[in-house]
Amino acid sequence: MSLAARFASLGSLCLWFTAAAMAGDGPGEEFFEKEVRPLLVARCQSCHGEAKQKGGLRLDSLPSALAGGGTGPAVVPGKPAESLLVDAIRYGELYQMPPKSRLPEAEVATLTRWVEMGAPWPASVAAAAKPSNHFDLTERARHWSFQPVRLAEPPRVADEAWPTGEIDRFLLSRLEAKGLKPAPDAGRVTLIRRTTFDLTGLPPTPAEVDAFMADMAPDAFAKVVDRLLDSPHYGERWARHWLDLVRFAETAGHEFDYDHLDAWRYRDYVIRAFNADVPYDRFVVEHLAGDLVPDPRRDPANGADESILATGFFLLGEGTHSPVDVREEQMRRVSDQVDVISKAFLGLTVACARCHDHKFDAISTRDYYALAGYLASSRHQHAPIDKRAEIAAKAAELRSIKSQFTEALPKRTSPETVAAPAADGSILFEDFGTPGFAGWTATGQAFGDGPSQPGAFRPNTVAEGPVGWEIPAGQAHSGLIADRLQGVLRSRTFSIGAKYVHVLAAGKGGRINFVIDGFEKIRSPIYGGLTMGIDAGDTPRWYSMKLEAWNGQRAYIELADGGTVIYEAAIPFYSNGDGYLAVDEIRFSDSATPPVITGRVPVAIDGRRDGDLDRRYVALASSVPAPEYAPALLDGDGEDERVHIRGSHKTLGPEVPRRSLEAFSGVDQPHPDKGSGRLELARRVASADNPLLARVMVNRLWQHHFGEGLVRSVDDFGKMGQAPSHPELLDWLASRFVEGGWSVKAMHRLILTSRAYRMSSQIDPASEPERIDPSNILLHRANLRRLESESIRDAILACSGSLKGDMFGPSVPVHLTEFMDGRGRPGSSGPIDGDGRRSIYQNVRRNFLAPLLTAFDSPPPASPMGRRNVSNVPAQALTMLNDPFVLGQAKLWAERVLAAGPRTSEARVELLYRTAFGRSPTADERAAALAFVQGAEDDAGAWGDLCHVLFNVKEFVFVD
Repeated sequence: MSLAARFASLGSLCLWFTAAAMAGDGPGEEFFEKEVRPLLVARCQSCHGEAKQKGGLRLDSLPSALAGGGTGPAVVPGKPAESLLVDAIRYGELYQMPPKSRLPEAEVATLTRWVEMGAPWPASVAAAAKPSNHFDLTERARHWSFQPVRLAEPPRVADEAWPTGEIDRFLLSRLEAKGLKPAPDAGRVTLIRRTTFDLTGLPPTPAEVDAFMADMAPDAFAKVVDRLLDSPHYGERWARHWLDLVRFAETAGHEFDYDHLDAWRYRDYVIRAFNADVPYDRFVVEHLAGDLVPDPRRDPANGADESILATGFFLLGEGTHSPVDVREEQMRRVSDQVDVISKAFLGLTVACARCHDHKFDAISTRDYYALAGYLASSRHQHAPIDKRAEIAAKAAELRSIKSQFTEALPKRTSPETVAAPAADGSILFEDFGTPGFAGWTATGQAFGDGPSQPGAFRPNTVAEGPVGWEIPAGQAHSGLIADRLQGVLRSRTFSIGAKYVHVLAAGKGGRINFVIDGFEKIRSPIYGGLTMGIDAGDTPRWYSMKLEAWNGQRAYIELADGGTVIYEAAIPFYSNGDGYLAVDEIRFSDSATPPVITGRVPVAIDGRRDGDLDRRYVALASSVPAPEYAPALLDGDGEDERVHIRGSHKTLGPEVPRRSLEAFSGVDQPHPDKGSGRLELARRVASADNPLLARVMVNRLWQHHFGEGLVRSVDDFGKMGQAPSHPELLDWLASRFVEGGWSVKAMHRLILTSRAYRMSSQIDPASEPERIDPSNILLHRANLRRLESESIRDAILACSGSLKGDMFGPSVPVHLTEFMDGRGRPGSSGPIDGDGRRSIYQNVRRNFLAPLLTAFDSPPPASPMGRRNVSNVPAQALTMLNDPFVLGQAKLWAERVLAAGPRTSEARVELLYRTAFGRSPTADERAAALAFVQGAEDDAGAWGDLCHVLFNVKEFVFVD
């Protein structure tokens, strides 16, 4: 029996754990005491006893031996062939114990015989303490973050004059309990600069500062908040925060840093979603199952499906281009995806349970593989984005015209096919010439809803009009409506069980791909043979592919007329869709020689046709545009994963049904009845009953406005994370978030209009509040915060006047310095100023990250990052002093002020300070600046140096 089968025996463990086994049977008990116990003590218990349990295994009691360690039960009484202990001492395939040298054969025989006897153990010592690897879900689920959200009443406070709302009452109550008072309000200039950077990531203009200073109305600040929330720059700013959480990058990293084609479309989706204030629960559902929602949102600008774009984040992780073990690569990718969704949406480290039950939280290994099943049941695609439904509308009209020809065409049947003799030995996977095929799904318009039925007509056109019609004899045919239509037809998932696959196909420009274990990066040196280009013309012929290396692995077939990504060259590209693909049969065989089958030949037919319809058809067919594509998920066949013992796909445990976390939804959850089940999962995750979803999101918003979250470990609400500093406030905010329709903008407005947000950060460091609350956990003042790297760069562009307002579209290539070298280096460099675009539109290449952004702690896109590091290192000062971008923008800023600004030096200095810091210079600053340019009042070089100095003032990169 295989080891996998032995692990599966865990379910029958209780059958052996009986009183008879515990009590011993006289001779068996004597044998144990004389022969077995001394062996266990001498050979095993130093590593697997009370003091130490390597691999979670104890061998000092029968219950511990039966429970086993991380790889399952060590002993299966009466069955040595299924016992890991026996396999290990025999130096089997999984373990070799003891590790330094084998036991003498006599000792191996003794332990084997003991297991054969039923593993007798004296009853007086059989019952032991709970095994060290015990996992108590109920106990762990008592953690605060797993409890339902409770709406607490805002507390009463002594100082009724200070609060302006409920948030202030929660904070002030804690301060008063410690005898503390909140800091004074920040000045107006400080407040508008803080808020403008918080909501848009850009500095306020002098005109915006003037307007706020002049508005003495009680709601003046509230109007500023509303204006900024309505700004399109708000979406750009908050999308950047979200992209940190989903480890957004546009390349796969690893050795050659291959492109994730069209990754920018996901970025643009996030910007639009934040600007449109898409309810957060809907936002989450779209991320997990946007390809499956019955009511996809449409982009009002062009009619494109917005919802499916959200699923693109799954595909943007790191990945190897030629893994030796493709199944291991699949599970590494799934682990990355589980990590992202659990941290981003739930604030939990579920991926820690891939190899073992979570060490601290109520997350079991079974929980992990239950979630992994959803992802392993999903496929990757480049989804066609049918803007304004133009392609779908033209395809529908072409079908209508075609149907009008049908009555005029003679009724013909397909030519017969000579079937392969039984002795051929090939196994028919699909015959598209007969009805009854199932499990094929189509995307795009080329294949319609699926393979064509026998006898369907196909237009055969040239520029001047149809020259005839054909009966393609029942094929998976992408040209039945028009050759310019593109799409992909995908098979059901199956296990490879033969050395070769033979495909009877015709066409020009199509491709046939084998996707094994979800690995879609089909390219040499290992996987290049898994794709075949079809260029046979109208006569079908056999195409063969060798699959022996992947025997037993799971796969599906793609019949592609455009819409798939091929990695045959250094840069991936889409397969060509200007043509057609026709597949008659797919057969598996252990022979490299294709089966002896006569291919079906299309039959040309004549009949009376309407010339006007001919011309209309040709004109319409030639006007079909090529679709645009975006990375997205696609539902596959629903398959449950088995537990991978210690995370290894080569050592399988019991199968786990797909479900949500047991601590939230219980054991008896409905099992998906078709497909992956991601939509059902998404609805559970986005439910108002989920205690974590709202808490985690409002905590993220709080962190970005106050510098620290109420839970400072923003990505970990588990036991190893930090407890909330104000638990009642956290739950009050979460409740308001749900009650307010999950509006992110409404939550911004609620937080920003509090008195707490308007506090100053400037208080005496020796004051009583700083002594009692030095880490500012009680929020007695605002936190001084350094700008994030993107805001620093964008503020530089804004000051120089180089910042463009263009939104969306393909990313600007990264500017490559002479030090940025290595495999995968792009062939050309982008402009040093990034074409004046905001930082969010700069290409994010994992192996070639922008140096300025990296110096200021832009995180590497390797894992979810809800809270960036904030360092203070010499590289930052050196970057601001020496980076050619900074120097160039300082020069442009000076030239702009000299060319179109004030004419006097005093007025120019005033404008520079107000542009950089939102305020006028102090008397000392003004005097120093004027002295700096004295004698060079119209010298752009001198003014450029002054602008460079202002970029290097600490105030430029900090918000007060």
